[in-house]
Amino acid sequence: MLSFSTEFPVPPSVSRQEFCDLVKTWISGSRYTRFKFQAISDLGAGESWEAIEDSEIIESLAEVTADTESVAITYRKQDADFEWISTVVLAILPSSSWISVRVECEPLHPRARVPNARKPVLVKLLLEKFGGGVDGAFKVGAAPIVLTQSELDLATKCIEGDTGSYLPIVYVSAAFNGVHLVDPHDLARDLAGMAHVVVEPDRAFSLNLMEEVQRKNPYGGTIALYWPEGGGRRSFFARPGTETPDHLLEAIFDEIRLSMINRRPLTRCTLAAVKELKSRRLINALKDVGSAEVDKYIEAFEADLQSKIASLQAAESEIDRLKAEIRRYEAQETAAVGLALNTGAERDFYDGELHGIVHDAISAEISRVPADSRRLHVLQALQAANAIAEGRTNYREKIKELLRGYQSMDNRTKRELEMIGFTITEQGKHNKLVYRDDDRYTFTLAKSGSDHRGGLNAAGDISRLLFS
Repeated sequence: MLSFSTEFPVPPSVSRQEFCDLVKTWISGSRYTRFKFQAISDLGAGESWEAIEDSEIIESLAEVTADTESVAITYRKQDADFEWISTVVLAILPSSSWISVRVECEPLHPRARVPNARKPVLVKLLLEKFGGGVDGAFKVGAAPIVLTQSELDLATKCIEGDTGSYLPIVYVSAAFNGVHLVDPHDLARDLAGMAHVVVEPDRAFSLNLMEEVQRKNPYGGTIALYWPEGGGRRSFFARPGTETPDHLLEAIFDEIRLSMINRRPLTRCTLAAVKELKSRRLINALKDVGSAEVDKYIEAFEADLQSKIASLQAAESEIDRLKAEIRRYEAQETAAVGLALNTGAERDFYDGELHGIVHDAISAEISRVPADSRRLHVLQALQAANAIAEGRTNYREKIKELLRGYQSMDNRTKRELEMIGFTITEQGKHNKLVYRDDDRYTFTLAKSGSDHRGGLNAAGDISRLLFS
């Protein structure tokens, strides 16, 4: 079972020897291995190499052509419950160099529970040693890419999936209160080698971007995941009382990890590709010398055939995944062919907001249509097939909790209101609250509350207009 997979570019200066030396350091430095550095000092030497130590096996395969060089290293280890297989490949091409890291975890008995997948330490070591290469508009690294005011065009390309990158973009929009849902530095560190983390400079930038992309951009601190070449978007909202920064970090990591293991790997960065290069070279060599050794010829041909079969199986798996993705998106969009809803100038202020409003409108209409009518049956089907997100209820409860017994706008109350999406400014004897920077939703709170029910009344007004 494949549990982790990624490919990323590295500087063209990285050599095969440097790559193999780092893999030796990674293996011998693990507390779980019996291999010592000296015992694997020849790893990567020659065309092929192998070492065995108890239940551990290391194999390397290298191939050089006129303008490319590739090396694949496979490390297998068994414990009481699992066989772990790590495959790392370096492909040095005329115009770029790429590294692939794949980890498989195979249970050895039915009772074995596969542990939660993590990013291999090897990815961190590779980036620390070699640094990342150029991937489209960005350079791979462990630090967030903070946009400048002059990079509105680059932000637009991120939203439209047009940066020319292979790795996905994790776009962190500017929060209303300046506090991000998760620390961009933590996010970039966790996703190094898996995605580019791009951060907006401020709210003014976000508003300008909104005009450029017809309001398709994430906003107010929302984090969105964009796949290159129009591969889709996934947004991550904050839900009061239900998600901590650690939960969001884990959710984003898992979303990318699962997508990467289902993504067809770059052909040049696979063990099968290295085997294919080797078998092709052997076949050509036999042809050139007019070899009469038929057995060798057949053996080389079969090796080449097996590598092609492996590539075909990978392509078929990718086709199956894409079909499943199409079915999933079709189910999300509609259960009826051709049904779509244009939201016009409005968009979600929180996860599932517009969906919930439409659901409520349908529920209200049901009580007003004739019994046993076609209209009633369609509305009931729509109501039953579309669940309501819990966002509104969570916000209502949070507002009520914050403003119960309100006496003044202390630092805690202000911070929590800003996290929900309010911008707070002082105006005379009152505080002005604007929700999501939209002046249509403006409220006032006295700087000092004399009525013990004043806070609850304000909470009721806010909930009635925004979260009802």
